[in-house]
Amino acid sequence: KQREDKNRELDVLRNKVRQLQQFSENIQSIKREFHELNLQLQAALEHMPRTFNLSSLLRKMTLIAENSGADIIAFNPKKAETKEQGHFYSTTQIDVSLRGTFTQTLVFFDQLSRIKRIVNVDSLKMSGLVSEAQRSGAVMVDTTASIRTYRFSE
Repeated sequence: KQREDKNRELDVLRNKVRQLQQFSENIQSIKREFHELNLQLQAALEHMPRTFNLSSLLRKMTLIAENSGADIIAFNPKKAETKEQGHFYSTTQIDVSLRGTFTQTLVFFDQLSRIKRIVNVDSLKMSGLVSEAQRSGAVMVDTTASIRTYRFSE
């Protein structure tokens, strides 16, 4: 009888050990999954940061303009931030004025489309300028664009 009681106790303890081992394995699996999800979040935040950080966006756009040969004449962010019901992001509007040749302007918007951060051009208006550059075949344009950028909002 005493031996049977000890065997039952041993079986109970073995079951507890087995359960704890499974729990331990699950914790390791959950930690790995959490780490992978955290890496995915960090990558996503490059495309949609937690703040608008418009000074950083202006620096990037200024570098892009310099590389393309165009000039940013104005960079006017709107004060209002919009967040639609049920979405995980907020948006803000920025009005940008740009001057350069038609080709420089196209290169600017092409390079802008390649930055990691999500930026949409909502509207675009180009008007040609009569200048001496036209004699050489380059068409100068003034461009105004309404640009929308996004931020992650919890």
